[in-house]
Amino acid sequence: MEIPESVSVLGLRYEVRLADLEDEDGACSPSRQLIQLRDGMGAEKAAQTFYHELLHALLDQLGYSELYGDERLVQGLAIGLHQALGGPTSSA
Repeated sequence: MEIPESVSVLGLRYEVRLADLEDEDGACSPSRQLIQLRDGMGAEKAAQTFYHELLHALLDQLGYSELYGDERLVQGLAIGLHQALGGPTSSA
């Protein structure tokens, strides 16, 4: 999967950037409409992380603040999306 430079999240344009993130693989900033991915990850890990951060953005835009921080839910959905859209069959 090629990571896009931007993505529309329920009508709002989010910029997608590679960044020098030290302690995390990705970050989502709804207030800045920005998704950041740690530079240097392999393609599969970057794709899964992109889906993870995209889901955070969707949950925020839908007003599900109680689910936005549910990392277990978000990660499970991200792995499922990644697999459904052509990723590997394991979450490694």
